[in-house]
Amino acid sequence: METTEYFIYLLSCHLNATAPKGEKRMDWQQIYNLSEKHGVTAIIAYEIKQLRSEFRPGGTIGAWFNESFENTIHSHRARLQSLALLISALSEKGIMHELFKGVVLRNYYPFPELRIGADADILIKPADYLAAVEALQEKGFSEKLIESNHAVFLNEKDIFELHTEFESINIQSKIYFATPFDDISNASGYTYKLKPVYHLLYLVSHIAHHLQAGGASIRMIMDLDVIIRKYPEININEFLMLSNNIKIGKTAETLLAFSRKIFNTPVVLHFTFEDEDTRPLFEDYISTFVSGKVFGKPDTELQENGKKNAAGIILNLFRRITKPKEDKVLSEYQLQLMEELGIDSESI
Repeated sequence: METTEYFIYLLSCHLNATAPKGEKRMDWQQIYNLSEKHGVTAIIAYEIKQLRSEFRPGGTIGAWFNESFENTIHSHRARLQSLALLISALSEKGIMHELFKGVVLRNYYPFPELRIGADADILIKPADYLAAVEALQEKGFSEKLIESNHAVFLNEKDIFELHTEFESINIQSKIYFATPFDDISNASGYTYKLKPVYHLLYLVSHIAHHLQAGGASIRMIMDLDVIIRKYPEININEFLMLSNNIKIGKTAETLLAFSRKIFNTPVVLHFTFEDEDTRPLFEDYISTFVSGKVFGKPDTELQENGKKNAAGIILNLFRRITKPKEDKVLSEYQLQLMEELGIDSESI
């Protein structure tokens, strides 16, 4: 099994609660680098602990994994306390606030304390923005950035981002999520969370943005997996209809199929990656979500690295070599997704 394939395999074992099998010849430095890049080092470290001793990395790299695991576990309680303080600060002022993405999704992982994030996202109404900023300042949160409709606060080492609107991939998604405190959310006091099908829809919209701009990560696909496992009652046909309504239907369908293929996500779909037209899309997704490049475009930096290093992350992925730019032929599905995402296929 190739290194990157084994990296994804370990993540799949974690999501499926299955014991991983060891591989004697494995580039653990590369796996550590991938783990750090995608923010899953503690999860990989946990899976390494399930391996027999002869299959685990030793020396410095083994110590790095152990240190990340211990530090992540240790910081979990502090992160929860910071979040509780923020919720309390806003609730005391009667400010409605919506929790979404990682701050909610980590609770759906097998071990929530291992799912870390760079920050916690909080949505508030534009009319409450200044009051929210003042409420956090009163509770001792320090300002890292304050703009007209977006603020970043720190509490100890924990980062919180205040937003006055959801990120949108197009005008349709902007309209769809313009009133999140209405019927697309559930509330407990002043704290709101998107209903599962709408949270899934927002996650796909968020991923679409990263496919368009670059910076997509494999953890985004893990987030799709855990919300589907957490809420098996989600009506996938309804979800796909909603996705079509905001003009990202193909993107949504293929992302769920991708999650099912690499993580065995329990979702029933007609779409697969088993025919000639969809296999190139699968390879492009693998490359995109591991390297963080813009969907559909070659990563020239990785190609150059691959010429110098036989263990290049993408070039040896699943024993396939990425075609040079001049030889790349886009499949029908690749072209359809690029059209949805507004990416110019002529530049490929």
